Amino acid sequence: MHFDASEISSALAYKLLVSTIIPRPIAFVTSKSAAGVLNAAPYSFFNGMGSAPPVVAIGFQPTEAGGMKDTSSNILETGEFVVNIVDEALSVQMNQAAATLAPDVDEIELAGIETTASIDVAPPRITNSPMAMECKLFDKTELPGGGVIVIGEVIHFHLRDDAIAGHDPLRIDIDKLAPIARLNGPHYARITDKFSIKRPE
Repeated sequence: MHFDASEISSALAYKLLVSTIIPRPIAFVTSKSAAGVLNAAPYSFFNGMGSAPPVVAIGFQPTEAGGMKDTSSNILETGEFVVNIVDEALSVQMNQAAATLAPDVDEIELAGIETTASIDVAPPRITNSPMAMECKLFDKTELPGGGVIVIGEVIHFHLRDDAIAGHDPLRIDIDKLAPIARLNGPHYARITDKFSIKRPE
């Protein structure tokens, strides 16, 4: 079956993207508004995009009314945010923070999320996240349909000690990191079923 992107709705395009680009890593983003209201919300249009400097990209869909989500609005206002990687232990709180709430509601408090002060950005990181990245806004692209793609430069990496398998060179134990991934609908995936292919020389 063929779909011409110029002839289908954005809702159908969204369904095609989220149902076939899987699994997707989850950015559990903590941010703070210019007025000081904390926000936490998960996004799966997310990935690392470069290492010199280290940057991550997050795609934010518009709200149902066509406006900006609180997280993207906060990032554009303040230029700061933290990307927290989600493991299964954080999944319930992550899901609670995904609810559509008023901008003055603090999802961190609502979901009972424990946080730790960041080093160089105002939003805190999630204490129990296996990996957190403090980010400063590097660039943005606003989409005609109301969404926005944000590129953040990572200025600090916080990695849980037990996820480090070796220091020289650095080796990450992905079984200890144990991130979960987004599929479609209410579905998520673990990384417990893996296979290896050696890269050609």
